[in-house]
Parts: sequence; C-alpha cells; structure tokens
Amino acid sequence: MAERVMSREESIEYLLRRSQRRYEEFPIRQEFVRTRFRTEYGEPTFGPGPLSKLLRAPLALELLLLVYAVTTGGDFGVTERSQLWARAAGIYMRPDKGASVAVSRQWQHLEKLGLIDRVQHRRYKRIVKRRECGGRIGGLARPYTVPSGAANDVYFRVPFAYWREGLHEKLGMPGKAVLLAAMSRRKETFTLPQDTRGAMTLGLNRHTMARGIGELLDLQLLVKSGTDEVENALTPRGFQWVHTYQLAPPFNGNLSNSERERQTAEQLRQPG
Repeated sequence: MAERVMSREESIEYLLRRSQRRYEEFPIRQEFVRTRFRTEYGEPTFGPGPLSKLLRAPLALELLLLVYAVTTGGDFGVTERSQLWARAAGIYMRPDKGASVAVSRQWQHLEKLGLIDRVQHRRYKRIVKRRECGGRIGGLARPYTVPSGAANDVYFRVPFAYWREGLHEKLGMPGKAVLLAAMSRRKETFTLPQDTRGAMTLGLNRHTMARGIGELLDLQLLVKSGTDEVENALTPRGFQWVHTYQLAPPFNGNLSNSERERQTAEQLRQPG
C-alpha cells in the first residue's frame, strides 16, 4: 500500500499556517522591485531591484516568497525539510533525497543575491531572511529588520490569496513581476511603464511588461480605469497618454497614507 505524500497545496498551506500571521499577508520592501539611487551626476532615479534577477529563476522566486511569508521574528529564519520546500515550490514531488539537490540549487541562487543565508541547524539547513535589497558587503548580506514604512523604508503587503487563489500556478513570471510592481505602487489608480526606458526601471523589457499586464487583465486581477497624461521627454510634445489601472481585491490594499487621505477627502466632497 502506497503511503500518502503531501500535495503541493497541502505543503503551502502548512507553511502559511506555520507563519501565524494574523492578517494573512506579509510585507516586502519596495526596494525588492525597484531601487532608488543617484546617478553619477547626483540625480535621484530608480533602477531595478533583485526581482529583475529572478525573472529567469521562477522556482527561486516561489521559494523566496514562501520564506517571506513564513518568517516573522527572532532571527527571521525557518527550518524545514528539503522535501517540504520542494513540494511547496513545485520543484520536486517525490519524498526522497533528490529534493535536497533540487532545492539546494535554488537556495544557492538566492544566497548569491544576498536575499537569504543558509545556516546549519542540527540535521537541516535553516533559511534566514535577509534585506530585500540584496547584495553583500564584505561578504555579508544585509540583516533583515521589520520595515518601518518611513519615506526611505517603503513596503507593500502580499496577501496569502496569492497561493490560495492559485496565482502561483496561473501566472507566468511576467504576470508575477507586474503584480508585485503594481502592488508596490501603493495607489488606488496607477500607471505601468510600457515604453522601453520605463520598463527597464523594473528590469523588464517592454514585451515582458506587456505580457505581464495581459496575464493580469485576463485573470481580472488588473482592470483598466482610464487614461492619464504623463511626462515623456522622448516624445515630440514631452507628454503621452497612457492607460491607468486598478488592482482587484485583495491585492488593492496597499495604499499610502496620502492616498488614503485623498480617498477620505473625495468621500467627504460627495453629496449625501
């Protein structure tokens, strides 16, 4: 008689329950999607964050999101069997030692980016979350701290619905990247850069951005809300018309304080 093995869904649900997050969502700093820096002339601008380096590593991204979800305090680490991680990320479903090899390759990629560290913990490896900006200084990854929400420490929240609604399987990497980028906007209505230079600030090309938007529209996670005129110095008149979008619930809850104040003011202006 064959022994039962946890399915991918059961493995994910085990990890989500293990987190004991009260509101069933987890924070990610905006710098994971795009990083603010200064040019050689001292001008402030944005460039791609570590997410852009995971576009060709979808299994590593799935593992990282699970680590972000489950680690909540202490050393921000988690210790589980390789077989559990392999099933949850959809890497390897058999309950044998092959899972260790398959998962180790993905951990190694994340470790090189400075997004995690692996620490020996008895018989297993403990996965310790590091700062979302990634990178290493003197060989050491930046330690993780709970984001404060200050102007230089902006974050957004990803709901567990990402897994419970099956988006980890329904979305391709373009869709996942654009979903994270859209949530990081922290506005009710926003634009998504679809020109070459704009898309490159997220580490995407314009074709990937267009495919990602298409995936989200098809699943009704993203809806077109209108058009807006934005600056674009590369056009003859310096402006261009672009689509504006809104995220569907529960992915539309990442609003800045100024955006919430704007909504409240609009409601107060409405008659009756």
